[in-house]
Amino acid sequence: MEDLKNVYFFITIISLIVAIISIRYTLTIRNYLKEFIYVSKKVSNKEFHARLNIRTKGELGELASNFNYMIETMDDTLKEAEYNHLQLKSILKSISHGILATDVNGNILLINEECKKTIKSDPDSPIEGQNINIVIKDDCIRKEVSRFIGSKKSSMVEIKTEDDIFYKIKLDPVYLQNTDNVIIGSIVNIENITEKVKLENMRSDFVANVSHELKTPLTSITGFVETLILNENIDVENRNKFLGIIESESDRLKRLIDDILLLSFIENDENMVSEKVKVYEVFKEVYNIIENIAKSKNIEIVCECDDKNISAISNRDYISQILLNLVDNAIKYTPKDGHVKVIIDTKEDFLIIRVMDDGVGIAEKDIDRIFERFYRVDKARSREVGGTGLGLAITKHIVKILEGTIEVKSQIGKGTEFIVSIPKNFLN
Repeated sequence: MEDLKNVYFFITIISLIVAIISIRYTLTIRNYLKEFIYVSKKVSNKEFHARLNIRTKGELGELASNFNYMIETMDDTLKEAEYNHLQLKSILKSISHGILATDVNGNILLINEECKKTIKSDPDSPIEGQNINIVIKDDCIRKEVSRFIGSKKSSMVEIKTEDDIFYKIKLDPVYLQNTDNVIIGSIVNIENITEKVKLENMRSDFVANVSHELKTPLTSITGFVETLILNENIDVENRNKFLGIIESESDRLKRLIDDILLLSFIENDENMVSEKVKVYEVFKEVYNIIENIAKSKNIEIVCECDDKNISAISNRDYISQILLNLVDNAIKYTPKDGHVKVIIDTKEDFLIIRVMDDGVGIAEKDIDRIFERFYRVDKARSREVGGTGLGLAITKHIVKILEGTIEVKSQIGKGTEFIVSIPKNFLN
């Protein structure tokens, strides 16, 4: 009986010890769980500096160590992702044309600021996650982009919008990594090529105009030369008349070629020499060149320059060409007994050159076009006075190179005034 009591007592002691150990272990586990919950909440709030402070061995210690390592890895991965995202945004921002990335359904994943302007999206509305059919407000662009979204082939198209702006839209498919047949989205590149198209059109027009302008005098020269060759018995008066026309057309052809070469030289001159230029001295040189032409029409040329020492750090030949073209143009389109006035002055840090005449004037509708190459207000009169149609184009191009401006004021029958403004301290 005594042995049985001892057994019961021993069992009771063992049970009590097990109960105490279980309660203690349960309390420890509970505290660890609280620590897990507390840290996991911090991690959920993107507080990746939080760590489990569990100093124990065994499986629980290993779990805590792995959990802390997982947090550290997540923190590093997110920081790397944020850095890469920042790099990508910076690259997209620096690109001068529009970049748009979409998924296969046309939902926007990435877009840069230039593209937002191009597609005329609402600046106050969120863009990422929206469908292109909602975000792209320009009908022409939306139509072309929608047509190719999800395509497995690269596509490129040039369009003209209702605003007369030309765009080149290029779309490239994005494949799932390590595959060549699973499309996950598209990259859309929208480039404004308006200036390029205009330059190409100008170049094409220039070639056509040059061909026409060269062909006209050459045809005339060839025709009269053939006439003289085929008619040996032609009288002296007519022969001299034909030779005079040939000489006149040859001179015109030479002037045209000279102006074309000059314009080409100016456009390709990358090493412009700048020096101190006394503008009044340049005018006197120009006056000596055109004096006889002015006298032949009894046109008085007057120069007003209060300070004969007005100077500019610029290119002497360019300043001379501006004065020569404008004064020569004034003489050509001013009737006999007319007047041409040149005013040389300064305003703040700018050299001001004004050339005025009391000639035929320019219609308001033509003023915006007179600087175009080969544009003539009156073609018949221009050919009569020997104009090539390039003088004002050359002048404007020179003024642009010198970082200046040129303005025109004119009235039909009352005359024209050209106002050139050039920085006095211009250095190339």
